[in-house]
Amino acid sequence: MSQVRKTETPEDRVVAIMSKLPPKSLMRFKCIRKSWCTLINSPSFVAKHLSNSVDNKLSSYTCILLNRSQVHVFPDKSWKREVLWSMINFFNDRVSRTLYYNVEDLNIPFPRDDHEHILIHGYCNGIVCVISGKNILLCNPATREFRQLPDSFLLLPSPLGGKFELETDFGGLGFGYDCRAKDYKVVRIIENCEYSDDERTYYHRIPLPHTAEVYTMATNSWKEVKIDISSKTYPCSCSVYLKGFCYWFTRDGEEFILSFDLGDERFHRIQLPSRRESSFEFYYIFLCNESIASFCSLYDRSEDSKSCEIWVMDDYDGVKSSWTKLLVAGPFKGIEKPLTLWKCDELLMIDTDGRVISYNSGIGYLTYLHISPIINRVIDSQALIYVESIVPVK
Repeated sequence: MSQVRKTETPEDRVVAIMSKLPPKSLMRFKCIRKSWCTLINSPSFVAKHLSNSVDNKLSSYTCILLNRSQVHVFPDKSWKREVLWSMINFFNDRVSRTLYYNVEDLNIPFPRDDHEHILIHGYCNGIVCVISGKNILLCNPATREFRQLPDSFLLLPSPLGGKFELETDFGGLGFGYDCRAKDYKVVRIIENCEYSDDERTYYHRIPLPHTAEVYTMATNSWKEVKIDISSKTYPCSCSVYLKGFCYWFTRDGEEFILSFDLGDERFHRIQLPSRRESSFEFYYIFLCNESIASFCSLYDRSEDSKSCEIWVMDDYDGVKSSWTKLLVAGPFKGIEKPLTLWKCDELLMIDTDGRVISYNSGIGYLTYLHISPIINRVIDSQALIYVESIVPVK
């Protein structure tokens, strides 16, 4: 029996073409025709567009989202913080060994006052989870959509004073997609303490067990989850999402990775490779080619230079982890810190003057990127490999 071949309709061709367009164009098209608006908002089209964007990420192009801020101080001693978000699109020509790029400055109207900074704490499928002052926001930079999360019921207002009064503080934040529930989730770790004296100084601080809660986008609500880690555990970095898990670089006297399974909502501890004997120190993690990776650095005071290593986690079976040293770079002078690695051998860094640099470890070449200038010293700088999407957050 012959198989009937399905013919492609004009509507199918329209969907195929539109699903490869950038979000900025699609947002304009929504205003042109009602049927296009319905199509672009449909879950199937959103999923198809995301799939195409992820496939494009595996090509020779790379998009990086850059978050920086600086403080302006005025003659009357007043001040304000300026937040600068940029999208850098890279293309590395391997034949001519030339790096091409363009920069788009993103004017995103974050709801904040002039003194608050914006810090990225998680990213998944084009959505970033940020903290603005005391608020947690989900933001899609490509569509300029926001969602402000409801207040925590575990994070209490600061007590007015007195000893043995419970004090709660933000300890860590993660964001990702639960494939089982087919829903986006935010996990928040909260540090708790009390004080043995009315002065409430650090020396009188008594750490108490951490608490944690999970927010689900579908219900727009928080619920408490179990967390069993030391009261002296402190997540120290932006979380990294990968395949249903959130990961944080963490310290509790030693360095390790804390993970959270968004499906069963349980925390796990993952050991980092030991580098103590070489005086290198791990200090944060990032996503590298669909693997968890960590920067490890050494500062040489006599030379005022910094060297770094990049380690990649090959395997984790729930008990043990195995790691491979992927890259050694440096020593560099005048480098503040590395930001992320793209295309296996291009290391994005920021120098002490706030300039962004891409370093090709294969040929040992530094490229200074022309990005909107930083007049004052950079206070915060973050970068992540980004995939544009039209995934809604409202």
